[in-house]
Amino acid sequence: MKILTVENISVIINDRTILENITFTVNKGEIIAIVGPNGGGKTTLIKTILGFIKPIKGNILLFGKSPEEAVKTGKIGYLPQKSSVPKDFPFSALDVVLLGLINKKISKEEKIQKAREYLRYVNMESFENKPYSSLSGGQQQRVSIARVLVADPEIIFLDEPSTGIDVVAQESFYDFLRRLKEEKNMTVVMVSHDVGVVGRFVDKVAGLNRYLHFYGHPKEFFKKETLQNIYGSEVELIVHSPECVACEHFHIEFK
Repeated sequence: MKILTVENISVIINDRTILENITFTVNKGEIIAIVGPNGGGKTTLIKTILGFIKPIKGNILLFGKSPEEAVKTGKIGYLPQKSSVPKDFPFSALDVVLLGLINKKISKEEKIQKAREYLRYVNMESFENKPYSSLSGGQQQRVSIARVLVADPEIIFLDEPSTGIDVVAQESFYDFLRRLKEEKNMTVVMVSHDVGVVGRFVDKVAGLNRYLHFYGHPKEFFKKETLQNIYGSEVELIVHSPECVACEHFHIEFK
């Protein structure tokens, strides 16, 4: 079932064309990674889908509605690149998750119960009373994800969710996204710079640099010609395992 349709959108900001003729669809339960060079329009695309930026042309439907109407349904979760929760936030992990329930008309006791449920889901229940500022980058990210999930969205948008966390925490985080898909049929659209990692965890890759140069299975994405079209540079794909193209056994070098 299609949950998101982006049709022929273009975005101009300060007389500069950021996105041009972007078209793709996302089905329920898919994990989509939007990758590409800095300045290629990844964050702009997310903000346009959510209605924060108006395209000069094209059409976007979320749950069959305009972005502005879809946001009102409560079915959408969003974690921006710069979290709205400061890292030195003076309250506990539980307090941060409760922020996701501010607009829910349920009792205080129900809110606390629900917040604890999602802390358990992200394996952070033992940190409930820990100051948010004392947590590691990966732990703060998990708490932030719990804050998004506690409102029970059907689709979540994540902008560079693994920024600032180490490689081990990144692996754990992407495993967690797969669990969301499998256990809750969650749809995830995320911007990522981890080109060499996301291929193992996502259903589709969107290769974006002003134009949508590629949209499809990760195995097809990791081809030298495709990468050159997206990154606009001579690239070298180093594969350490011939049996595995979209996996951790390679990295990309820019000449």
